[in-house]
Amino acid sequence: MIRRYLVHAAACVASVLLFGCGGDEGGTAERDTGHFTAKWTISNQRAPNYCVAYDATGALIDIRNDKEEFVAQIRVPCDQFESSIELPVDNYHASIVLVKENGDAVGNKIDLGTFKVGAGADITREATFAMPPPES
Repeated sequence: MIRRYLVHAAACVASVLLFGCGGDEGGTAERDTGHFTAKWTISNQRAPNYCVAYDATGALIDIRNDKEEFVAQIRVPCDQFESSIELPVDNYHASIVLVKENGDAVGNKIDLGTFKVGAGADITREATFAMPPPES
């Protein structure tokens, strides 16, 4: 659990370093940004017990630009079933995989495809992890 929070804190620090601090100072140029949201289900369900049944504590979202350069890696709780990030205007490619606490993959990595973030854009990609329903 502590590792998850450390990863989240590192992502926040990286976001500040990547996008700069907020505020309006004279002479600084604003960067155009949009939002990317990844949503997922397990067997078409957004049910926390499915995460528990498969020992999936998190979802790991990998985002790269069209030059295949690393942009962000986000790890969020599996049972959140959704995560968003603000990105500068550019072309991107993303993938998602469910992971155990130790980082091992649960199931297959799913390609979320390529997308273009424009100024003010809200891009959403959805993934379904095809796994048999957990036993009752």
